Amino acid sequence: MEGPFPLLVHDLGNRTDDCQTRFSISNQAVSTAAIHELKDYRCFESPQGWVLALEPASLHTFLWRPQDGQRISLPSPKQEFPWRCKCLLSDKPSSTSSCTVLVLDLDQPNLLVCRIGGSQWDSYNYELTMFLADDKPREIHMAKLKGIAAVGGKVYYTFTGHALGVVEFSPELSLTEFEVDMVELPDTMPFTSTYLVESCGDLFMVVVVFLGHNVHKIDKVDVYKMDFSRPEGCKVDRIGDRVFLLGGDSIGASNFGASCSASEHGLSSNCIYFLNNIAAEENYLHIFNLEKGTEEVQRPFRHKNGCLLPPPRPPMWLLPTDD
Repeated sequence: MEGPFPLLVHDLGNRTDDCQTRFSISNQAVSTAAIHELKDYRCFESPQGWVLALEPASLHTFLWRPQDGQRISLPSPKQEFPWRCKCLLSDKPSSTSSCTVLVLDLDQPNLLVCRIGGSQWDSYNYELTMFLADDKPREIHMAKLKGIAAVGGKVYYTFTGHALGVVEFSPELSLTEFEVDMVELPDTMPFTSTYLVESCGDLFMVVVVFLGHNVHKIDKVDVYKMDFSRPEGCKVDRIGDRVFLLGGDSIGASNFGASCSASEHGLSSNCIYFLNNIAAEENYLHIFNLEKGTEEVQRPFRHKNGCLLPPPRPPMWLLPTDD
């Protein structure tokens, strides 16, 4: 596929031929062409750069690497994936890793799990309960309205404001939580958006704080690096030779965070690219330079007549893989 990567992909092409509009953030180039995998399969991007694809008729599944078209075959599930779901890999797929593919249902507390090289998809129902200020229990879904990321073969998610949840896969799948001295988020919680991002083996939390009640304007972006030895989130103003890429679904119900090298892909380091999925009708791309403290706003998918056409599916990041 044409690059250079990372690519931000929007379905804004001709509806009759299922074209996609692609925006390369490194050279600011926009192109439109059919991406056959997105046309023929249900596709779910992952922070590791691999895309999970499912053929609805046969239920054949595979991992697809957009960079070079490489595929890793997976078994067929017993039934179609949930209508709304997201994908995560526990590790980088390789001959030495025991990488597990997760499909997280956004509407039901359910996980579909398949180990690369395994013979089947396994289904797990789970119960996660948090208690509100009045001690009333509230059932939550780990993939919905929460950040989630894989580090060192484990999957972490924001369980509460002061706890992280962990999914482990060996010797069998287990869910646990542990308390963390986390950052105190603003009182205007509905107007913040939180992302967990794995970068170079470390876990980061990114908090996008909107300006008051205006989800079209961003007040600031705070970044915290997890120190597991304490454990606590420590605020940082640099992320090194990296960029963070944030997005999610079109109603802000599920967040996506990823990281890649800056210098290897022609990008400025210490930058965060945030596709505003909270304001679903705009999908502006905000670029925050942590070192300089600056913000740039781009409209890569603005139609030539000045109108932003509504996409049939949310924008997605197609990422390079760090091999």
